[in-house]
Amino acid sequence: MTAHGGRGLNLQDLLDRMDEGSPRGFRILAVLLTLAGVAGFVAGVGADPVRAWTALVWNWAFFSGIAIGGPVLAAAAATANGKWIRPLRRFSESFAAFLPLSYALMVLLFFGIDHVYSWIADPIPAKEAYLDKPFFVVRQAAALAILYGFALAYVLVSLRPDVGRLRERVDGWRRGLYGRLSSGWRGLEEEEARSHRIRARLGPALIALYAVLWTLWAWDWLMSIDPHWFSTLFGAWIFMTHFLAAIGATAVLACAVRGYRSLADAIDRRALHDIGKMLFAFTVFWTYLFFAQYLVIWYGRLPEETHFVRLRLWEAYQPVATVVLAAVFLVPFLGLLGVRPKRTPSLLTAFAVVSLIGIWLFHFLLIGPGVFPDFIAFGWIEALVAVGMFGAFSLCVLTFLSAFPAVAISAGRPIDPDTETLAELTEPHHH
Repeated sequence: MTAHGGRGLNLQDLLDRMDEGSPRGFRILAVLLTLAGVAGFVAGVGADPVRAWTALVWNWAFFSGIAIGGPVLAAAAATANGKWIRPLRRFSESFAAFLPLSYALMVLLFFGIDHVYSWIADPIPAKEAYLDKPFFVVRQAAALAILYGFALAYVLVSLRPDVGRLRERVDGWRRGLYGRLSSGWRGLEEEEARSHRIRARLGPALIALYAVLWTLWAWDWLMSIDPHWFSTLFGAWIFMTHFLAAIGATAVLACAVRGYRSLADAIDRRALHDIGKMLFAFTVFWTYLFFAQYLVIWYGRLPEETHFVRLRLWEAYQPVATVVLAAVFLVPFLGLLGVRPKRTPSLLTAFAVVSLIGIWLFHFLLIGPGVFPDFIAFGWIEALVAVGMFGAFSLCVLTFLSAFPAVAISAGRPIDPDTETLAELTEPHHH
C-alpha cells in the first residue's frame, strides 16, 4: 500500500505502461504538424521572409524556454530537497529532449537574423561593439552549448540509475540505448549514490548558469529587438517567465500521462496539488517582476524607455497585451486560488494551458512590435510556423517518454526484482 492508500506500483507495472507508449494518433498528428510547419516556413521565406524569420524567432524562443526551464525546475527542486518533485521529475526532464533541435534551429536562425534585427543593417554607435553580428553568433553559440550541455548532462545523470536497473528487462531499440547510457555500470547501490552526488553538484551549477547565460540570451534575442531600449531587470523577468512556462508544461504533461498510462497511483492528487501551488506562486512572481519593471519606466518617463512600453501596451498591440495579462496572471491567479482546482486534473490542465498560451503570446508581444510596429503581423505564415514548432517539441517529448519510464525509479529502495516499489509512492511527501 502507498502512503496515500493506493496500490503500489512495481517495476513490471511501470515497464508495461511504458510499452503502452503514446497515443498513435497524437504522434501522427505531431509529425503532420511538424511537416506543415516546415512547409509553411519555406513558403513564408519565399513570400515574406521578414515575417517568416520573425515567426521562427518567436516560436523558437518560447519552446526553447520551456526546454531549458524543465531541467532547471528539476534541478532547483532537488537542490532545495523538495521531495514533491519525485513523481513529476521525469516530465520536467523530458523537455530537455528538445534542446539539441533548439540548438540546430538557432544555427539556422543565424542565417536569417538580418531580416529581424534592425541593428545589423543600422548599427547603434553606442552599442556597435556589442551588437555586432559575428560577436552575436559566437557568444550565443558558445553560451547555449555550455548551458544546454549542462542541462543534458544533468538529465543523463538522473536517468542512469534507472536505465542501468532496467537494461536487462527491456528489449528492442531500448536495450541498445540503455546499454550505451549505462556503460561502465558499477552496481545499483553505487550508481544511485554516484548519481545523487553528481546531481548535487550539477544542479546548483545548472541553476547559476541558467540565471547568467539565459539573461545573456534574453538580452541578445529579445531585448535587442528594440536596440535603443534596455532594462537591468529584463533578464530575470525572462528566465523566470520560462521557469513558469516549464511549471505549466510539467503540470499539463503530468495530467495527460497520468490518464492515458493509468499512473494515478504514482501521480496522485497531492502531487498535482504541489505543482499547482508552484504554478500559482510563480504566476504571482511573474506579475510582480512585470509591475516592478513597468513602475520604474512609468515613473521615470524617459523617452528611450517609454517607447518600448507604448508600442506593446497601447496602439496596435493593445489587444494582445490585454490577453497576455489576463492569460498569464488574472485567469490562473483567480482559478488556482482554492485547493480543488489544483487537485483536479482537468481544471489544473485548463489553467496551465491558459497560462502557456499567454506566455506564448507574451513572446509575440516582445518580438512583433520591434519588427512590425504599426500592425499585428499574424497570418498563415505565423500559424504554420507555430503549429510546426509545437509538433516538433511534442515529438521530442513523446520520444523521451517512450524511451524512459515516466516516473523516476532511482529514488526507490529495492526489495527484490519482482516486488521493487518506488520510494515516491511509499514515502510521505514533505513540503
